[in-house]
Amino acid sequence: MGQDELRHPALTGAPWPVIGVRVRRGDCGPRAASWRPAPRTVLEDVLLPCTWPELERLAEIATGRSRARVYVQDFGAAEPERRLVLCLRGAAGAVRVEGPLAPVAELLAARARAAVLRVAAVHREAGRVEDAQVWRGRARGILKDGRAARRGRSVRAASAGLPTLGRHP
Repeated sequence: MGQDELRHPALTGAPWPVIGVRVRRGDCGPRAASWRPAPRTVLEDVLLPCTWPELERLAEIATGRSRARVYVQDFGAAEPERRLVLCLRGAAGAVRVEGPLAPVAELLAARARAAVLRVAAVHREAGRVEDAQVWRGRARGILKDGRAARRGRSVRAASAGLPTLGRHP
């Protein structure tokens, strides 16, 4: 997360959307993560990120517009509770969340939208009305994508689960 971890609203004690992930911890962070129960894992509330690129990608994954995977990583070394945050591939110390996403896809999309709306509220409270409107528009886009996915217009639905080689319907 880098510098973003210093600005994450959850650090100030503000309410922030979380999603349940089963995690097995090692000495220096998560060793394994799963959407389903797995041996020696504990259900933890994992924070959603607060940056648009990560939230957008998570929403695309949840609504079926992307076949990328979801990962978790430590929230930050200075955080005493050792909380975790969802992230994307390539983040330092990231561990892939195993298991099928389908059972939690709608929940993940809803939580990503809630995080986007929370960022909009932060901007509105700070007097940045234009930024708040941009973030609310992004949340509306996530809602529309979720509805389209339920109607069968997602990458997974169109390809019947087969690889599309980068082509989208």
